[in-house]
Amino acid sequence: MTIRTAILSIAIASAMAATHSANAQDAAVAPVTPPETTEASSPMVEADVRALMIKEGYTDINDVEFKEGTWTADAKSADGEHVEVRIDAATGRIIPDEKVATISKDQIIAQLQADGYKNVHDVEMEGGVWKAEADNSSGEDVELKLDPDDGHVLGSEKDKIND
Repeated sequence: MTIRTAILSIAIASAMAATHSANAQDAAVAPVTPPETTEASSPMVEADVRALMIKEGYTDINDVEFKEGTWTADAKSADGEHVEVRIDAATGRIIPDEKVATISKDQIIAQLQADGYKNVHDVEMEGGVWKAEADNSSGEDVELKLDPDDGHVLGSEKDKIND
């Protein structure tokens, strides 16, 4: 009986060792399925997205969601247009569904006044750039075209309406 018990003990020990070894090998070589993309996999959270959008001039921000690996939101751009945007979760780059200004009408007026223009009026987005009318330092009424992102003057000409 002792030989039979010894052989049985060896067989059980071998089977257990083989099972443990197989499980360890399976765990070592088994492919790991990545989890579905979730908010937890984004380096940004909703508050970060909202803060970034506010910094870039967006207002009335709503429907902020993380889906398909990017953040999405609805908002008003700095020029008052309703836009839908995607935000790259890795870089924070905001991609609007159409070209929008990143500075507001009030910022354009303030910048023109700081640059010495007087009587700034008729400020509006037109053709993807800001357009404004104002009196230049010589007192002439001019029409200005301004960059939608930083407000610098792209060009100006004497206003033709008053001639």
